[in-house]
Amino acid sequence: MTGIDLQGVLVGDDDVVARSRYTSAQFGALEFERLWSRVWQVACRAEEIAEVGDFCEYLMGDQSILVVRSASDVIGAYHNTCLHRGTRLAEGTGHFDDECIRCRYHAWRYDLDGKLIEVVDPEEFAPMPQDLGLAQVRVDQWGGFVWVCFDSAAPPLLEYLDPLPTLLAPYHLDRMRIRSYRATVLPANWKVVVDAFNEGYHVQGTHPQILPWTDDVSLAYEPLGIHSHYGRLPSARRTLRPSPRLGLREDQYDEGEILASFVAGLGGLFYDDEQALIDKIRSSPEDGETMLSRYQKGRRELLATRGVAVEHFSDDQLTSADDVFFFPNMVGPIYPGTAIIFRVRPNALDPDSSIKDTWFLEWPREGEVRRRPQRQFYPDWTERDWGTITNQDYANMEHVQIGMKSRGGQGLRLNRRQESNVLHMHRMIDRYLTDS
Repeated sequence: MTGIDLQGVLVGDDDVVARSRYTSAQFGALEFERLWSRVWQVACRAEEIAEVGDFCEYLMGDQSILVVRSASDVIGAYHNTCLHRGTRLAEGTGHFDDECIRCRYHAWRYDLDGKLIEVVDPEEFAPMPQDLGLAQVRVDQWGGFVWVCFDSAAPPLLEYLDPLPTLLAPYHLDRMRIRSYRATVLPANWKVVVDAFNEGYHVQGTHPQILPWTDDVSLAYEPLGIHSHYGRLPSARRTLRPSPRLGLREDQYDEGEILASFVAGLGGLFYDDEQALIDKIRSSPEDGETMLSRYQKGRRELLATRGVAVEHFSDDQLTSADDVFFFPNMVGPIYPGTAIIFRVRPNALDPDSSIKDTWFLEWPREGEVRRRPQRQFYPDWTERDWGTITNQDYANMEHVQIGMKSRGGQGLRLNRRQESNVLHMHRMIDRYLTDS
């Protein structure tokens, strides 16, 4: 039990968020004790362990979980430690040969269901129980992801995720496949990183270059149980217009340029041949039909040719994302046929560091043969160019974390509309911290 005064860090009726929630090692320890130990969290994509014997290690704080496909339709999860001398049994991702898990240290072996099947020189040990095996962790699947939970008393996964499975059912996340996977370490608390991708209020400050093709003001924010999402209001028509912050009249901007910039700026969410579609629309205007409506119709046809299930989406939904926050640490925009999902975790026990994983998902073509997805890891985010928008987001992280520690700073006062998802997340964290 951590010795921390909760009354000093809980979000009060004034909606003020204590800075120590982002900087205190004690608060981080309390999160491990009462939050991470009880929530469902994504360990990997099911396609990353597609074959019997495939495994993936999931790290949360100082805990290592081994996720293993033990049969074509069975996935297990175990605490990643040998019952002999505690050695970690596997790391990263890979495949267990001979359908067994073998400890590198003294060669004890377990079957893929976690049962101990061989002890070298067993006669030199005290009698062991016949059913000895690796300690299991709860595991389930939804949306193509493999989820784990340390708490045997936690609700079932679908109940925990409610109402997201219903909201996201038309997207068929389980049918999408990994285009690429990238992970990096960021110099900030995990909540700093989640916050940055759970609101649109920062666009005008961090990404001013996208204001000419993004209406950042008209986003709606909505809690969904312990989760949340944001995007356009369902009743609002999709339009091609810049941010109202720029104060431009209709005769001062070009819809074709906005559309082209929108697709180019969010390249990870669109297919390569969409730019050709836009070029065709811009070069051959038609009377009586807007450029956006022509693009929406063209996109519907383009997605359909790839086999994407688009029949349950309106035209407006084809060019709009659901930015969904899966409590407590996964967020990202989801479009028909594509998605970018961010998972953020504490980096070991360090409150000033986090690991951010990014899955770029897309709809596979019929008959397409997929190779095992390769994970790319960058210990220092500055080692690669992530694109202008992401580079801007990542560059903010260290400044936020350093600023959080200033003795001259008071609690965080959030925008009650545009940062309402951030505030909601903190209140849901408090629910776990106080429900002991």
